[in-house]
This record gives sequence, C-alpha cells and structure tokens, in this order.
Amino acid sequence: MTEKSARGRPRQYDAKAALGAALMEFRRRGYTGTSLDHLSEATNMARPSLYAAFGDKHAIYLKATAQHAEDSIERLNRALIDEPSLAKALDGYFSALVAIYSEGGDRPLGCPVLSVITGEAVADPVIGAELFAALGRTDARFRDRIAAARDDNQLPHATNIDAVAEMLAALQHSLAQRARAGTARPELGRIARNSVALILKAAGAARD
Repeated sequence: MTEKSARGRPRQYDAKAALGAALMEFRRRGYTGTSLDHLSEATNMARPSLYAAFGDKHAIYLKATAQHAEDSIERLNRALIDEPSLAKALDGYFSALVAIYSEGGDRPLGCPVLSVITGEAVADPVIGAELFAALGRTDARFRDRIAAARDDNQLPHATNIDAVAEMLAALQHSLAQRARAGTARPELGRIARNSVALILKAAGAARD
C-alpha cells in the first residue's frame, strides 16, 4: 500500500501495523466515538488511502479485531491447552488475558470486542453477530478444556461441563468490563486467581 507524499514519492504502509493502530484507537475511544479522522491520524494514512486499503470504519474495525484475534489466539490456546494441569492452565490463560486487557499503560483498555462494541450490538446486526460469535468462541474454548480435564480425571465424571465453562466465561467477561472501568492489572489478576480457585473447588476439581 502506498500514498503519494508531497514530493511525489510513494510512502509505504504496513497493513498489520495500521490495523493495530486503528484497533488501539477503537479501544481508547469506543466504536461510536472513533471517527475516520481519528483513524487517519492514528494510522498516519490519509482518509482516501485508509478507505482504499481497508474499507469504511465498520470494515476497519472488523479487520482489526480479526487480526488481533489471530495474533492472540495462539498465546491463549497455548496457555489453556498445552498445560496438562487444569488449575495451572486456567491460571496461565487468565494471566495472559489480564495482560491483554491491561494494554494501554495507565488506563487499561479492556477487551477489543466486549469492551468496545457492546453498545452497538443491538442497533447494528453485523456487530451484534460479531459479539455473539465472540461469546460463542469463548464458551466453546472453555467447554473443550473442561471436557478434557474431566476425561483426564481431574474433574468428577458427573461434572456439568456447560455450567463450569459458563462460569469461566462470565469471569472473562467481568474482567473485560473491570479493565475497561480502570481496574489495575494486579487487582484484575487477584480477582482472576480467586475466582478460578472458587470455581474449581465448586466443580470438585482434584488438587495438583
């Protein structure tokens, strides 16, 4: 992607960096509060070039969140799936998640999806579908891990997999909103650890 500079020489753009910068702007301002002018300034791309490269604001947001998911999913899945111990896996997963939610320096930005578009989900069917899909992916990720732990005898055979997964997903959503409200990273980590311990105890998890 290029844009002509004032002297006629093409200026190069890094698509991944541009989408990352755009997503940070959405996370700081919210979806509605972010304008194309904001995105243009954040990406250092003129509006015509921005539109030519990624489309309108709606398309930019969806592409930016898709890129973020691709970048973060390996890290989260590695923490959740590769660790045999369920307790350690959940600790690693939520530690990684808290780090993502705490991006933004002194002002945590929360989740790129849950903390940004919940206000638009009812009015915009496409955004609503994206939010619904994101929630579904979280539920499925936890269901798969809880089922694996049950099969490995770390949880009782009678464990209600859906119920435990839903509690863990609810914790994730709560952390996203707490981060958005300004809760500091150490506090988010403490809430995550205590909540996971209580959920596993209620589920009858075997101790490591």
